[in-house]
Amino acid sequence: MARQKLGQHFLVKDKALERIAIASCGDHTELAVEIGPGRGALTEKLLERADRVAAIELDAALAEFLRLRYPSLELLEANALNVDWSQWGAGVLTGNLPYYIATAVISRYLRQPGLLSHAVFLVQKEVAERITAVPGTREYGYFSVECQFLAKTEYLFTVPPGAFRPPPKVDSAVIRLTPKAATDVDAFLSFVSICFRQKRKTLRNNLRDAYNPVPDISRRAEELSVDELVELYHALRRGGAGWHPAADC
Repeated sequence: MARQKLGQHFLVKDKALERIAIASCGDHTELAVEIGPGRGALTEKLLERADRVAAIELDAALAEFLRLRYPSLELLEANALNVDWSQWGAGVLTGNLPYYIATAVISRYLRQPGLLSHAVFLVQKEVAERITAVPGTREYGYFSVECQFLAKTEYLFTVPPGAFRPPPKVDSAVIRLTPKAATDVDAFLSFVSICFRQKRKTLRNNLRDAYNPVPDISRRAEELSVDELVELYHALRRGGAGWHPAADC
């Protein structure tokens, strides 16, 4: 029985489960770490492709069920946000993330990927679209920049409500995140937060109270790519009031 307060919607469609396992593990991987295994539908697919599978499950009843069903599973009964995901060693991270913690899990992983080389997550489609959004679209915002600054982001495929039991009220999607090297992360993301503070205002207005001098930029943050925001950040740190994105006139 799924518990609504934990955001439990169990994926049961075999084709989707197989595609997630392939995206996570390829033909074979040494270790897969799964967040929220539920009743083990994806776990079973991972066990076929990984030498070891470790799983983090918050629900005590489900944890006991999994221990009995999969004796080889390395199970930790805990909140994934409080766990060092790299304690098992080098591997990959995957899972059907409850909607209410998805963005928190993703942000934590991208800031601290440790030994986990990439992550494949099933999330609400709206979240997947925000993560992979391009500048100038409604979905593009602070979270888009955070994810794309810290990782290569890929929207893999959509999963309809009918693939779950019980079915959610919205579509879901599978994304793959591959962390990349980044420096000055906290300072840059604080800057991005200021840029998007009032999304409909221009960068000139949003940055006015935080930087002096400020470039005379009439564009909004949502119009700038991640690379352009990085360039602007470094220009402001150098005191470069004359910096302009190429398309700003």
